[in-house]
Amino acid sequence: MKNDWLHRIASYLKWRLQVKSWRTVHSPWLFKLLQHMRSDALESEPIEALRAKLRNDSTPVPTVDFGAGSTGTINTVSGITRHSLKRKKHARAMAAIAMHIKAQSALELGTSLGLTTAYLAEHASQVWTMEGNPHIAELASNHWNQLDLQNIQMAIGPFDASLNKLVEGIGALDLVFIDGNHRGDALRKYVSQIEPYLRKDGVIVCDDIHWSKDMELAWNALCLDPKWTLKVDFYEWGLLTKNPGLKPEFRCIRF
Repeated sequence: MKNDWLHRIASYLKWRLQVKSWRTVHSPWLFKLLQHMRSDALESEPIEALRAKLRNDSTPVPTVDFGAGSTGTINTVSGITRHSLKRKKHARAMAAIAMHIKAQSALELGTSLGLTTAYLAEHASQVWTMEGNPHIAELASNHWNQLDLQNIQMAIGPFDASLNKLVEGIGALDLVFIDGNHRGDALRKYVSQIEPYLRKDGVIVCDDIHWSKDMELAWNALCLDPKWTLKVDFYEWGLLTKNPGLKPEFRCIRF
């Protein structure tokens, strides 16, 4: 654990040396996306009201740990909300990506309490999401009912057991958000499984790419793969697309 924290500090300092402001971006596609990501208009008041409520919910949650950095050591709704959910800024960014690419189909690996899923569902026609912990999955489903979201389907269980079957059933994907198993080999495997089903202008978002040395090595390897035209490192997560309309480019961006 100590080594992971030391790695994150060193990795962040290295990222800071490379990072550029979003205003320096020349690509119209990326510049427009970054504008959307910064827009307060995409913030959902109902979702954020629910987030505030969950931060004070001491309901215990039985633990199931399928991946490094998962919620295996956090056993209350409040703990998961405070320590595991994507922050509002980043959940809103997922919604911005879905809106920017006019996503018809989105897939999320790692549902957690379902708030980022909800943001995706507000801007994608259909969302599929996968969660390993059935107790957390039930909570997420209840939250979507409270938010009156009807366009979400969930698969419960280990990703390795059902990802192939799920993506085959979906057929074509516009947006994929990979979260919930912070191991480099898992990240590479999931991207490899998903890539054949990704539409030519689709986007894959990889969460926690600097979580550990292992995750960072996996992210760096993905960035070296020539099939991906645009690669963007936002430090907490990274974006990949093989959109043929974009020039090959790697950027570290602060938004």
